[in-house]
Amino acid sequence: MFVSRIEEYQYEESLEMNCDIIMDFDNLLNPSAFEFLNASKIFKSNNGDLCDIKEIRVHVSINEDLIKIFVDILTPNDKFNAVGKFINDINAPNCEKDMFAS
Repeated sequence: MFVSRIEEYQYEESLEMNCDIIMDFDNLLNPSAFEFLNASKIFKSNNGDLCDIKEIRVHVSINEDLIKIFVDILTPNDKFNAVGKFINDINAPNCEKDMFAS
């Protein structure tokens, strides 16, 4: 599953946060896109549950120590969520960023 900002951005780099989450950053080191590998495993869903997604909300919180990713997925029949916490060893700048897709 791939989720990105709607507005255009200048891609800088991708970082593997863990074996299932890859985060893209723009040239200012702002989070810009996410790839969730094995999404059904991350969101604890059956394979077909994520086929009819109505809305995705991603909130990223970065401080000098941690990068936190909060994801909510809404389908017609259910809601799935996941939280990831990673050490900020890339010196990403502090930010609070929301991304929505529907």
